[in-house]
Amino acid sequence: MLGFSNTGKLPKLYARHTGQNDMPDAVRRQLEVKEAYQPERLISNTSFVIFDTETTGLHLERGDRLLSLGAVRIIAGRIHLGDAFYELIDPKGPIPTPSIFIHGITPGIASARPHISDVLLKFLAYIGCDAIVAHHASFDMKFLNHAMLCCFGFPIQNRVIDTALAAAWIRRIEEVELIDPESYHNTRFDAVAAHFGITAVDRHTAFGDALSTALLFQRFINILNRNGVKSLRQLVRIAGVS
Repeated sequence: MLGFSNTGKLPKLYARHTGQNDMPDAVRRQLEVKEAYQPERLISNTSFVIFDTETTGLHLERGDRLLSLGAVRIIAGRIHLGDAFYELIDPKGPIPTPSIFIHGITPGIASARPHISDVLLKFLAYIGCDAIVAHHASFDMKFLNHAMLCCFGFPIQNRVIDTALAAAWIRRIEEVELIDPESYHNTRFDAVAAHFGITAVDRHTAFGDALSTALLFQRFINILNRNGVKSLRQLVRIAGVS
């Protein structure tokens, strides 16, 4: 699974990468993630951070970078809108026109925003030791971890849950009439949300997609519990990102 590197190596990786020995408090909190993980904790009593990103494009290897980061927290099955996170990011590079048509973030808007290192410090402080959740999480984590490695020398340590994997598991075991039989294996967010009766809000904004994913995950918590998936360990087994 992602995360849980040898904790003793993280300060060395940070020092080697940044040339500094004193880790900021938000980064140092990453040293506590492994110890804080309680695999037998009930999902219904666990705190999760549901997040989403927008990027300049789909291809990290071609220079695309993070452009915005949004998140909301679920505690004991409830979404806490008063404790939300949203930041725009200066990508320090071009924003292709086709991507602007999707997310609406222009170079003029992005150029006045903080550097990724400042946003990551805020995000790490926000997530703390919580498990983090996204739809098709591998995509978001690829960009997030690239930024983490560039800024701090190591990837995010938190457990990562993918709602697309959870949806696929649920749809295999739930004996329900499919809304759209042709979309049974379709894990695109819009198809999954429609199947489970979730109306997406503010699509293709990091905060809107994070909130929509939180609504979906909130529904999953009840369905998983009904089907015997009650602990964080069980959730990681079926929907953890490797």
